Amino acid sequence: MNRHRGGLFDRGRGGDTADLREHNLALVLRYLRDHGPSSRAQIAASSLLGLSTLTGMIGELKALDLVTEGLAGTQSRLGRPTHSLSLSGDTWVVAGLRVDVDGVQAKTATVGGDHLGSYADRADLRGGDTATAMRMLRAAIEWIVESTDPHRTLTAITIAVPGIVSPCGTSVARSESLEWNDVDLATCAREQLQSGGCGGAMVELARDSTAAALGLARGELRGRVGARTMLYFGGERRVIGAILVGGEPLNSGSPGEADVARIPVPGSGGEMQTLGEVSALSSLLTRAGVLAEDDAAQLVDRYPREALSAFLRALADGQEGVAETLQTTMDALARAIDAAAATVGAEVVVLDGYLGVLGSLVPPVVDGSVEVVALASHPSRVVDGAVFAARDARLAQPSRIRDEVEST
Repeated sequence: MNRHRGGLFDRGRGGDTADLREHNLALVLRYLRDHGPSSRAQIAASSLLGLSTLTGMIGELKALDLVTEGLAGTQSRLGRPTHSLSLSGDTWVVAGLRVDVDGVQAKTATVGGDHLGSYADRADLRGGDTATAMRMLRAAIEWIVESTDPHRTLTAITIAVPGIVSPCGTSVARSESLEWNDVDLATCAREQLQSGGCGGAMVELARDSTAAALGLARGELRGRVGARTMLYFGGERRVIGAILVGGEPLNSGSPGEADVARIPVPGSGGEMQTLGEVSALSSLLTRAGVLAEDDAAQLVDRYPREALSAFLRALADGQEGVAETLQTTMDALARAIDAAAATVGAEVVVLDGYLGVLGSLVPPVVDGSVEVVALASHPSRVVDGAVFAARDARLAQPSRIRDEVEST
């Protein structure tokens, strides 16, 4: 088991000089995260740090096992040897958790990006009773602690949840799907970590949509999204959104942040409605005549993938009204994309979840300056994104790793 007792939150922070140095250390780590193995000259040119300053920082990061250095793979036979820096972090473990209506999932990885393990515990968490969810969260964290190699240290956890996270990032302010209000998941997580000897690990909460967007931008769409401003439209049952600017989540703390469901769009009868009303999966099934309203709501609530399959079967069978409903929905989505993209200056829009599947069949016609990526597959990317978020949180505050090393 991992029994390193934490000091990440125990030490007071230094003054401006210490904060600036930590900022610069984080710049180096983010550069290596985004660009892979790089020379000192490349990092210096990007960060505007002097080579002498950078040399001292690299020595510090190497001592913390966050970077390694070796001869570049493209070294020529002539001239001075060129060394390449790489993100390491094999000693440090991060974890991502997903808490949703169907249970709890978790994954662990090193800060360097190597996958370590996966965990899942299924249960129906609807109804507002948090006791079962808290028990399952504690069990997942116990697995994370117990599965961490004793030669490694668990250092950061991000918990992704559906709904709105409080501005301080410690509780679920509101979740319609879970029927939660002001549920403090962070304290529960920290108590479990403390009992497992990992009380110094950082704990943060994130919206599920933000985690999913980050997982895509850092993972399968990394080369396609890059540092462009990205809008995310996803969800299993209803539309949810997120914004990434320069490859980083835009977290303003506002309850209305990236609330794409509230964008006004024309409905099926021409009257103005919200995108959430027009594009909800249960609304599609009802308007297309596939299921009655109550039956559609129940199926979508319990089995969203089966509900999507029912719509797709009706579309394939040529059932009257289904194709028209799909086209109306994509037209409304296109209006919402144009409005949101113009507001935030988005260059790429990613459609995920059921909207990705539908958008791959009937692509929304949007402003030509915006690239739309519709993902036809339908896996949950939230837990992967939560791992990336935990890793980013760790890389953003490398001095806290130093505090933990000094306290052990």
